[in-house]
Amino acid sequence: MTNTVFRRTTSTLCCGIFVAVGTAVSVAPAHADPADDQKFIDYLEKKGVPYKNRRDIIRVAKQFCLATTRHGGSTWKAGYHLMKDQDWTETEATSFIQAAVPAYCPGIWG
Repeated sequence: MTNTVFRRTTSTLCCGIFVAVGTAVSVAPAHADPADDQKFIDYLEKKGVPYKNRRDIIRVAKQFCLATTRHGGSTWKAGYHLMKDQDWTETEATSFIQAAVPAYCPGIWG
């Protein structure tokens, strides 16, 4: 009987891991090409959104997409954290989101 319980527990754990990995892969934002990266950066510069490093701001955009697609995640929360973490105004965070969504997470707002 103990052996059966152990096998069921192991099977359940393995299934849980596969489901978690599958979910993480399915909600990951698309990997943008260099042209999308450039459009994103050009939009930020046009709108005057301050950032320190091109690579880091692209990473922040991809993290924003992940944060809004996670279970229980919301665009409002992700936007609030952008303002707080990046020390941006509401206008700067909104401009960032307007640039990030079409480049890295178009599935959020269709």
